[in-house]
Amino acid sequence: MNFAHLNEYMYNFIEEVCNEIGPRESGSESEKLTGDKIESELKNYCDETWQEKYIAHPTAFLGGVRYGTVLVFVSIIMYWVSLLTDLNMIQLEISWSYIFMIIGIIILFLADSYFVLEVMRYHEVFDFLFPKKDSNNIVGVIYPTKEVKQSVIFSAHHDSAYEFNLFYYFKRFGQKTINFAYIGIVFILIVLIAKFILNIFNVRANMIFLILGIAFLFFLPIFIPYLFFHSYKSVLGACDNLSGVAIILGIARYLSENKKDFVPQNTKVYFVSFAGEEAGIRGAKRYVDMHYQQLKNENTKVVNIDSIATPETILIATKEIIIGVKHEKEIYEKLYEIAKENGINGKMVPITFGATDGAAFSKKKIAATSISGLDLENELVPFYHTRLDTPEVVDPKALGLIVKMCVNYLKRIDMES
Repeated sequence: MNFAHLNEYMYNFIEEVCNEIGPRESGSESEKLTGDKIESELKNYCDETWQEKYIAHPTAFLGGVRYGTVLVFVSIIMYWVSLLTDLNMIQLEISWSYIFMIIGIIILFLADSYFVLEVMRYHEVFDFLFPKKDSNNIVGVIYPTKEVKQSVIFSAHHDSAYEFNLFYYFKRFGQKTINFAYIGIVFILIVLIAKFILNIFNVRANMIFLILGIAFLFFLPIFIPYLFFHSYKSVLGACDNLSGVAIILGIARYLSENKKDFVPQNTKVYFVSFAGEEAGIRGAKRYVDMHYQQLKNENTKVVNIDSIATPETILIATKEIIIGVKHEKEIYEKLYEIAKENGINGKMVPITFGATDGAAFSKKKIAATSISGLDLENELVPFYHTRLDTPEVVDPKALGLIVKMCVNYLKRIDMES
């Protein structure tokens, strides 16, 4: 396979979107314009294309981080007021100590719930507190020449992330503070509950809780930056994830231009560009909900592509730990074998930070995996969710390698069907 012309086509697409449309906040007009451009491209190569509108609350995913941080500060204040009341340093009835503790526990529990359920686990528990917006997933399909025995979806996302100030200014240290912040919030909640319970049984351990209260103060340098964790200005997102979109366009173009060499016989091929990935994989979740029975009936396999930058870093996801899903072994092992056969430096690894659209499928037991170019466990590249994510960080050769992997994967599963 010669992918030189495809590499140029895919890279040019990335540049055009960055130069002509720019950043693409989830639910924004620029996200919709990009979707229109993607569909226009897919029309050249697919038998059919369409857009699917959905409603979500995109700012709920990260928009509550600063509010949750404020709640943590308030809970610490409630703890200290309660403690100083116990020590008679504030002249109030002892019942007020219980009231302050109850307030502190409730608001800290809310903050914990938001960070764990909404930000870590991608549930939409607090979405009702944030405004609704509509977005569009883009779909193209190439039909097989014979009976449909299975479907494969090659997917990516076309929205771009808010800039993560902690990553841009503090780099790897900013990423590491995330775990410390979560540990700190859980630690404070445990201490608050313990103090409340002991006070109910009239067990006073004021000196111990004074020491623990002082320990809370050491977490403040970590908590305070979370008031400014991200901006509300989206980045260009050339790597994350116009690279993935360019690759699915490259696959579609290859199949369209090489019908003499290969046409799927029993495999229906979908190309899906999701909106709202940076808003907590909302677009992919809506797609799965809308098409669940069809996905099952068609024996669908999903290869999601996210953030490809260099040929040296190509990761095939076995699972996504934060969101709690395992990917389909048959898919990721086959992709790994194909990578080895073609001299591609692919690795099978778990994703330990964040989540991809592939997780939305695996969570509902639809066979899927994701191919990524970001090894965030071992390296925080400077362009991840920052203003540095420009076309220059994407190596066109890397795009071609992923197209080669995906086309060979399609050929293999079609032959085996």
